[in-house]
Amino acid sequence: RVLASATLKAFPEWKGSSGEARVEKRPDGSQVVQVSLSSPEHRAGFDEVWLISSDATQLVSLGVRDGGSGTFAIPAGIDLRHYDLVDISSEPLDGNPAHSSNSIVRGQLS
Repeated sequence: RVLASATLKAFPEWKGSSGEARVEKRPDGSQVVQVSLSSPEHRAGFDEVWLISSDATQLVSLGVRDGGSGTFAIPAGIDLRHYDLVDISSEPLDGNPAHSSNSIVRGQLS
């Protein structure tokens, strides 16, 4: 069952990129977010999927996107009314688990 969705819009440095996100509730009660990303630009590193609070002060990494789309488990206890932004960022291979501040696309779940 689809609970929410978002159109993911490109940040200025990533013109031509776009994406979609859809939150689904599974029969077992767990929740997942399915994301897709189309981006004409490729840089060294990897893409990471995040849930971010609407005031952009708190974030949760959901995992690394491999290919054009992916499905990511939402940890139990995450309130999507608070973490209502889906973000895909370009991350360098530097061993730092923090968000790089280089978002490719972002959108608000509704």
